[in-house]
Amino acid sequence: MIIREALRSLKNSFSKAVFYWLTFVLTSMFIFLFFNISMGDAVGVHWINNDNGTATTVTVFVITVCMIILFFANDFYVRNKSKDLAVRLVCGATYMQLASYLLIQTLLILLASIPLGIVLALIMIPIMNSVITLILNEPFVIGVHGNAVFVTSLILVAVVFWTTYLNLAFAYRNSAGSMLNARRMTNPLSGVVFYKNKKKQKLGLWKKIFWLCLFVLPLIFFFTSENLTIILAAAGMVGLTMTIKNVLIPGITEYISRKKADEPDAVVSLGFVRTDLVIMKNNLVLLIVSAILLISIVMTPDLTAAEVMLALLSYVVMNILLSLALMFKYSTELSERKGYFLTLGQIGYTEQQQSKIIFHEVTGFYGFVLFTALIYLESILISRSMHGILDSSLILPLTVFLVLPLVICYFLTMYYYRSTVFRHSDKRMYSE
Repeated sequence: MIIREALRSLKNSFSKAVFYWLTFVLTSMFIFLFFNISMGDAVGVHWINNDNGTATTVTVFVITVCMIILFFANDFYVRNKSKDLAVRLVCGATYMQLASYLLIQTLLILLASIPLGIVLALIMIPIMNSVITLILNEPFVIGVHGNAVFVTSLILVAVVFWTTYLNLAFAYRNSAGSMLNARRMTNPLSGVVFYKNKKKQKLGLWKKIFWLCLFVLPLIFFFTSENLTIILAAAGMVGLTMTIKNVLIPGITEYISRKKADEPDAVVSLGFVRTDLVIMKNNLVLLIVSAILLISIVMTPDLTAAEVMLALLSYVVMNILLSLALMFKYSTELSERKGYFLTLGQIGYTEQQQSKIIFHEVTGFYGFVLFTALIYLESILISRSMHGILDSSLILPLTVFLVLPLVICYFLTMYYYRSTVFRHSDKRMYSE
C-alpha cells in the first residue's frame, strides 16, 4: 500500500523527482570517480595509517560538500511535498508511516541513480586518464578500486539514513496546517515601513556600513597578506550574508516601495530577485567557500603533481556540482511561480511583459552570483599571482571552470522557468 502510494507520488511530482534523481546521479558519479583517483597509487589515500594529509583534507571536504548538496536537494524535495504530507496527517497517518513513505521514495530514486552514476564514471575514467596524462606530461592511470565502490555506497547509505531522520523531524515539528502553507513567498510588490525614529535610523545605517566593510575589506587584504586567505574569506562570507540581509534586501524593498507606479515591470522583477536572494544565499556562500578552499589547497607549497591535479579536479567537480545544486534548488522554487504569473496576466500583463520579467529576474540573480563569486576568486588569484605563489597561466582556466557551469545553469534555468510558466498558459488572457 505504502509502496504504491510512494510510486504514485513520484509520478505526480515527476519534475521535482527528476531534479532529485539527477542530483544523486551526478553526485554518485563524481564521488566514485574521485575516490578511484584519490585511492590510486599516485595519490595514496588509504584512510588507515595515511600519511597524505593534503589529499585526505581534500577527500573529506569533497565528501562533506557532496552530502550537503544531497541534503539541500532532499530538503527542497520534501518541502515541495509538504501539502501531500499534511493531507496524510489529517487522514490519520502516523509519523512513522510518513517516514516510511518518504524513505521508499528516496530509496527508489537512489536505486535508479547509483548504477547510472557508476556507469558514467567508468565511461569517464579513460577520458580522464588521457587528459591528466597530457597535462602532467607523464603517464597517469586511474584504476577501478573495490574500496571506491564501498566508500561511495557507504556515503550514499549514510545520506539516506540522515535524510530519512530529517524528513521525520520535518513532519514531526510541523503541524498539518503549517505544512499546507509551508511555501510562503514574499509578495514581489510589497514594501515595508522603514524606521521613522532618527536614532534607530542612524544605528541601522552604521550596521549597514559595518557589514559592507566586512564584505569588501577582505578583497583589499588579499593583496597585502599571503597567509590569511581562508580567515579573510570566512569573514567576507559572513559580511556577504549579512549584507544581503541588512543592506541589499532592504534596499530592494525601498526601491520597490518608491517605484510601484513608475516602473511596474522592474518592480516585479526585483521583487522576485529579492525572494531569490533570501532563499539562495546559503548556496551562494557554499559555492564561494568551496572554490576558495580548493584554490588555497592548490597553492599549498611542496605538493606533488598528482596532489595538485587532485585538488584541481576537485575544484572543477565541486563547481559543477554546486552550480547544479544551486540550479536545482532555484528551479524548484521557480516551479511554484506559475500562480503569480497567472495573476499578472489577469491584471493586464502581456506574455511579452512576463517574458521580460523572467529574463530580468534570472539574469539579475545569476548576475549577482557570478559578480560576487568572481570578485572574490579573481582577487585571490591575481594577488597570489603577484606574490609568485600561483602561475598566472592558471588564472584563466580556473576562472572559466567557475563561470562556465553557472552560465550553462543560467540558460537551463531560463528555459525551465519559461516552459513552466507558459506551458499550459491560457492564451485568452493575453488577448485584447
